[in-house]
Amino acid sequence: MMKSSSKLLKSTFTLLSLITLAGTITPIVATPTTIQAKKAKKKHYITAKNKHQFKFGYAYVYNKKKHCYIGHKMSKKERQQFNMPKEQKIQKAKSNYDVPKISNFTDNILDKYNLKGDRWANIKITYNDNDLSTEQQNIVEQAIKQINQLNIITINKTTKTKANITFRLSNKENKNNVIGDTVINDEGQIYKGLITASTATITLYSKGLNKYTNDDYKLKLNDVTLHELGHALGLGHNDQNKHEIMQPISDTKSIEKIDSTHVAIDQDYIKGLAILYQN
Repeated sequence: MMKSSSKLLKSTFTLLSLITLAGTITPIVATPTTIQAKKAKKKHYITAKNKHQFKFGYAYVYNKKKHCYIGHKMSKKERQQFNMPKEQKIQKAKSNYDVPKISNFTDNILDKYNLKGDRWANIKITYNDNDLSTEQQNIVEQAIKQINQLNIITINKTTKTKANITFRLSNKENKNNVIGDTVINDEGQIYKGLITASTATITLYSKGLNKYTNDDYKLKLNDVTLHELGHALGLGHNDQNKHEIMQPISDTKSIEKIDSTHVAIDQDYIKGLAILYQN
């Protein structure tokens, strides 16, 4: 999420914060399956300390006495009952950036590399920006071109309503000075501790963008787009460096730029994507 403060208007600062919604992540915890779990054979029971350890195709119930989740493998009937999606094959990027090999994305790993804990199963992702103006579409498409040039993942435009990532424009006045936010819906499949995403929605608030930008609208929207796309792809905030795209406070005056309308993608941004999609 990106916010702007009127007190920081002259220095064109924007405050960024990631939305966390309880209903956004959908792990494979199906409470109604507790009755079915009693019928499952004991050898089918498994345990998990947290949701990142969940295995696809298992139903989990939290056990307060044992302080862990206890799961059983769901039957075909249960999977149909709860409309479980088919397990997707996880694709890896063919890029060869020098990043560590990770077998399990623990909380420490996520914190170390500023990751949110989710990624896409495919490395080819679609987006729809039909809700934006022609000018905004051009700016968004230029930002996506910057990401595609990294050769880690590929984001392609589609006119279909069922895109992986959907951009929408809101004309509402946001009380918290938010000018952009991202909400991810996860499908529950776990891969190396990461939850695979099913859809993501990036909302741009037109009044906020117009209010908190002076003559650098294109540059600011380019920065906002790269920031929100970073969240949509699995990146969290970078609190250590205040001059990068994923920083909580974005200052387009101090951030490195390619030209007057494009910020430069920093190494931490690239490293985060490479860690997520090369592993």
